[in-house]
Amino acid sequence: MISTLSPAVRRSATVLVTGLTSIGLSVALAGPAMAEPSEGWPDTKPVDMMHVLLVLAGVPLLLFLVIAVAVYLPALVRGERLAPGAPLVENQWLGGPRRSAGELAAPDSDSSKAGGASGRW
Repeated sequence: MISTLSPAVRRSATVLVTGLTSIGLSVALAGPAMAEPSEGWPDTKPVDMMHVLLVLAGVPLLLFLVIAVAVYLPALVRGERLAPGAPLVENQWLGGPRRSAGELAAPDSDSSKAGGASGRW
């Protein structure tokens, strides 16, 4: 009988059986988790909300700050730049050459190396 069913119906039946089995096992295995504490266990005190916030938010924030200081402080003490690969302000060429227009002279002969890259093929 199962072989005469269409693939879509078989797939739906498989999903239904798998889902019901998962739900049933979840309910059956959750029973011990809902059990009452034993007679000898001490009563617990409620946790203060400020303590929860300090532990769940304050500790990760403090750890983040400690790591950031450990990474950046040695470079700052040595006087290094923090941006990777950023040139010094003195080395930036914003307005063209500072000395004269002769810095970028064109080659004056075939053997001259002035003028930048060559495009000979």
